[in-house]
Amino acid sequence: MRHKEKKQKPEFVDDGRTIANMDYENITGYKSAEERKKHEELRSLNLSKRERKALYKASMAQFLPAFFCFIAAFTLIFVALYFFMRG
Repeated sequence: MRHKEKKQKPEFVDDGRTIANMDYENITGYKSAEERKKHEELRSLNLSKRERKALYKASMAQFLPAFFCFIAAFTLIFVALYFFMRG
């Protein structure tokens, strides 16, 4: 019986080329150019952790009242329909 000799594979050498950019910013293709620009502007501000926290807090303070009004209106309509449809 003859044994086949294994073929010598060439050793892989990383030459630094990028086939597909796997950076997070480039993976999210659903962002528009305008959104990416705004994101980069915010990133360039170099906000501290405390400043970012204050920014999130302020945005929630703007968002939550409208969200609670929506939930209250939905609940009110649901309750009204429940009592009126019950007969």
